[in-house]
Amino acid sequence: MRRELHFTSEAQSSLKALETTPSKAGVLKQVRKVLGYLETNPRHPSLNTHQYDSLSGPNGEEVFEAYAQNDSPGAYRVFFMYRPDRKEGKKRVPGLMIIAITPHP
Repeated sequence: MRRELHFTSEAQSSLKALETTPSKAGVLKQVRKVLGYLETNPRHPSLNTHQYDSLSGPNGEEVFEAYAQNDSPGAYRVFFMYRPDRKEGKKRVPGLMIIAITPHP
């Protein structure tokens, strides 16, 4: 089941910055791959998805972290939270809110 991805303005800005920076083409490709996996399977093993305890959503929702890169300085991460499903006719459409796309501190 595909999930709808929704982006915060911060996440949209980060993605746009990656798209317009030629030196970040490799990172952009990795981030897009992560976003594709999040649409189809947020628990894909290569994402190393886990709850990020230092953050919570505006209503106390759990925030998760997925790896776009690993074992490199400033490795990029995608932070997200699950959204309530919406109905489309008789079909249920789950969603994810992409909170941030950022290098790991």
